[in-house]
Amino acid sequence: MTEQKEIKILLVDDDPVFRRAIGKYLSKYPAFEVFEAPDGEEGFRAAKEIQPDLIISDYYMPKIDGIEFCRKVKGDPALSSAIFILLTVEKEVSHKIKGLEQGADDYIEKSTSATVLMSKIKAFLRIKHLQNELQEEKEKLADANALLEKNFKELTSILLKIIDFRVPGAADRAWEAKEATEYICARLGIRNSEKKKIIFAALLHEIGKVGLPDHLADKNKSGITMEEQVAFNQYPVIGSMITSTISGFKDAANAVYYQYENYDGSGQPESLLGEEIPVGARILRVIVLYEELIKEGRSAEDIVLEMKLAVNKALDPEIASHFIDFLIEKDASQSANKQRVKLDELQPGMVIAEDIYSSSGLKLLPKGVTLQERILQVITERNRRDPIIGAIYIFKIE
Repeated sequence: MTEQKEIKILLVDDDPVFRRAIGKYLSKYPAFEVFEAPDGEEGFRAAKEIQPDLIISDYYMPKIDGIEFCRKVKGDPALSSAIFILLTVEKEVSHKIKGLEQGADDYIEKSTSATVLMSKIKAFLRIKHLQNELQEEKEKLADANALLEKNFKELTSILLKIIDFRVPGAADRAWEAKEATEYICARLGIRNSEKKKIIFAALLHEIGKVGLPDHLADKNKSGITMEEQVAFNQYPVIGSMITSTISGFKDAANAVYYQYENYDGSGQPESLLGEEIPVGARILRVIVLYEELIKEGRSAEDIVLEMKLAVNKALDPEIASHFIDFLIEKDASQSANKQRVKLDELQPGMVIAEDIYSSSGLKLLPKGVTLQERILQVITERNRRDPIIGAIYIFKIE
């Protein structure tokens, strides 16, 4: 049975006698498979084909010399991990420095004995073996992280479906909150590890509403009685308990817990002031206020005005400014695709461009619904006893 060759070595030298002598010496070792090339140009083509573990190259060669050959090898992602040893008759330190600067791993004079050369080759191959093991571990870790990320996204999706089943429209608000949070985090320069946790909190900021009574689950905090507020105030607590069970997401749980803290210290549950409030919670406070204003049927202009009035009171001024910029940019990109209509102008086939709420705070129709005759009859009848608030927008028909 033929012994399996484990190490590929490429010899590149324009002196065939020297090349054959070194090649013959290296071939004594059963694990070595030796390849040869007469210059850097042929050497690079051979390297691309055989993917050597180690390259031994002369310094001076025609067409492409050893320095340029080394630069090309180290600049190629498929070859860059190969050990590269330069051979030369030069003793000048400047020549050696030049080679090392191009990525050469070592510089050996041609007069060096074969025994010394072999000891260096063996030492570098041990390093190469360790590098290969580290790369394999890195790839395994990357695969494991990719699987964890996939599982995490699936978990988030499941939780959003649970929220949306309990509080219709919550999933749509969650994705919009995510978009706004990404925008604000980018403007604040928040690092990726922290941003990921704040985005997770934004996606699940309403998760605690699964524990509210039916009649409170989709209400605004400002539109309920003092007695009802006692129960309503529990949803951030419940939400933080749910998110805190996920390892490494304590910051996300804190953001959910403190989402009703006001910048001026007048909020709940602990009356934190200014930057005592976690940055994730300050972002959520802006988002929560926006969602409440939307449910009240406020126009885009009214919402921006209310947010400006809430600066330094409920809202962090810098975060509020970024959120207003987000709304303006988003409205500018969407306004060209939607138009305002009256209730009696609605017709089957039209697609709703903004959520429609009644004066009681009930969402009558979510964004994206295609109108049908029966739906029109229901909302027209509902409007008589619970009037629609705010404008009605539909996507423009091409």
